[in-house]
Amino acid sequence: MAEALLEVIGLNKSFGALLATNDLSLTVRQGEVHALIGPNGAGKTTLVNQLSGDLAADSGRIIFRGQDVTRLPAHRRARLGIARSFQITHIFENLTVAENLGLALLAGHGGNFHFFRHWRRAPRLEEQLTEALTRFDLLQHRDQPAASLSHGEKRQLEVGMALVVDPQLLILDEPMAGLGSGGTVELTRIIRRLKGQLTILLVEHDMDVVFSLADRITVLVYGHDIATGTPAEIRGNALVRQAYLGEEG
Repeated sequence: MAEALLEVIGLNKSFGALLATNDLSLTVRQGEVHALIGPNGAGKTTLVNQLSGDLAADSGRIIFRGQDVTRLPAHRRARLGIARSFQITHIFENLTVAENLGLALLAGHGGNFHFFRHWRRAPRLEEQLTEALTRFDLLQHRDQPAASLSHGEKRQLEVGMALVVDPQLLILDEPMAGLGSGGTVELTRIIRRLKGQLTILLVEHDMDVVFSLADRITVLVYGHDIATGTPAEIRGNALVRQAYLGEEG
């Protein structure tokens, strides 16, 4: 069994009377695709924001690579190897596709925006950029403004920007949201290609995608984890079917 890369222990976050995460515990193993599912309001995005450092936990612990990161800010967690995408695509639409990826590469190498004006003069960076564009099927869009991309291509670009810094853990927050069938197939193919190369925490509503990609699945209901298991185990779990999949036990 692979060792734990990420451990969440008794995590809690409330907004007034609402418990968004409620004594939530989760273990993500090295190298797996671990899906997080649950109905709207289950606390998935709140958990993702706590993991990335964009939202402080009220109590509980987050352990990443053996280190307690519960109180670390987002930029410190990113340096340790946590990268994420968002439900709403976060890219620089006024820049080209290559410039978006170039900025991400510079950030990963500790570069700054002053150096960004001269990034094409760095042969190694240019080589890495071409590799990234090819890897994420964006080479043909290299010099296009990001604003001109389709929604699915913007998603590919955002995932590419998260991955060029070689994270240990990639958190994908509903990457298929708003995609048509073609975009879903393409992004699923890219994620499948990444399996085994890094650890992925996948938050997704599309159950076909979840069950086709995940090694293990955790189900959240009202901010609490009610089950974790393989796709087959989750499909066969009566509590999950009743609470989430809408079936009677």
